Amino acid sequence: MRPESSVLFRSRGEFTEAVLAALSATRRELLLLDQDFSDWPLDTPLGVELLSAFLADPVARLRVLVADPEWLERRAARFMTARRRYAAAIECRQVPAALADGEGLLLGDRLHAMRRAHHDFFRGRLSLADPPTVEPLAARFDALWDESLPCLTAHTLGL
Repeated sequence: MRPESSVLFRSRGEFTEAVLAALSATRRELLLLDQDFSDWPLDTPLGVELLSAFLADPVARLRVLVADPEWLERRAARFMTARRRYAAAIECRQVPAALADGEGLLLGDRLHAMRRAHHDFFRGRLSLADPPTVEPLAARFDALWDESLPCLTAHTLGL
């Protein structure tokens, strides 16, 4: 994919490629939003490898907004392992049900965007190196972040 591009996706495979391309292009700040992330490649070997490479940079930060964190807690073992390993760089929050609209969003460095129209469909757009597209999405993400509550503890206490 060209460094500056905008591409529509219409299938699960194209969605996965779009997420991985946006993740690969991101260097410092990664913002994620979804209903539950069950369809995202965050728990695949390649997804976790890219995520770990991103988080290995000491300035990298990942903010995750999820409407229902159960899938991540119970089914995403690789992601949760990376979460524990890079706990200082990852924040996870739960979006209030009244504000969750089903859209999926990945914003990288406030330059790149992968926007999935709705959780039930694999349709959307990947925009790389396109700040004007990202700016309103980042503002919406920040507003949702302010309304959300922490979730997904980094570790379990054995009491």
